[in-house]
Amino acid sequence: MELLVLAGIVAPLWMLVGVIIVARLYPGYNHRQQVMSELGARNRATTKIHPWINNFPIGFWFVLFGAMLLNIESTNNLLFLTGILMMVQGVSHWVTGLFPCDEDLGVPKPSKGQVIHNLAGLVVYFSLLATCLLWTIKIHNLPAWFSLYSAVSAVISVVALVLMLRAIKTNINLGLYQRINYGVLAVWVVVLSLMLMKN
Repeated sequence: MELLVLAGIVAPLWMLVGVIIVARLYPGYNHRQQVMSELGARNRATTKIHPWINNFPIGFWFVLFGAMLLNIESTNNLLFLTGILMMVQGVSHWVTGLFPCDEDLGVPKPSKGQVIHNLAGLVVYFSLLATCLLWTIKIHNLPAWFSLYSAVSAVISVVALVLMLRAIKTNINLGLYQRINYGVLAVWVVVLSLMLMKN
């Protein structure tokens, strides 16, 4: 159980710290305006180190978290589904690292690598959102407030996604909305891990 909780807490925190570290090595990087994937885009100062500091380790921690959930002896199908989705998310993090973005993210005809990166990024997000939504239903032994918290986290994330899609056209606060969009779900994983430890 200790390893389960550790993996669930380390994965989101690793992302937070990793992005901050790599961004400091990227001249002029702006967290508010630029998306995280730009840190690993082709022909950037941080192209080679970004996957090794972020995508691959983060993927490992999420896969480990999912594997530990699957290893829990329980008849709770929710834990099983959560484990599968966490592992899917972890593997998708690896794929985003293996296929970096194009140098210019806004090109009309993106490369195959960019397309794969984008698809993997969608899987990363929607697998985590789906997991969060599963816990809004009171089919678990955690306190009732956790279902409400899960619902609120999902709503905030979706609202931020809408704002992010709008910001793609204006490029205003795009990075900020992306961080809110994924960040609230990452925090949710930490809370879930702590709640499972107490349960």
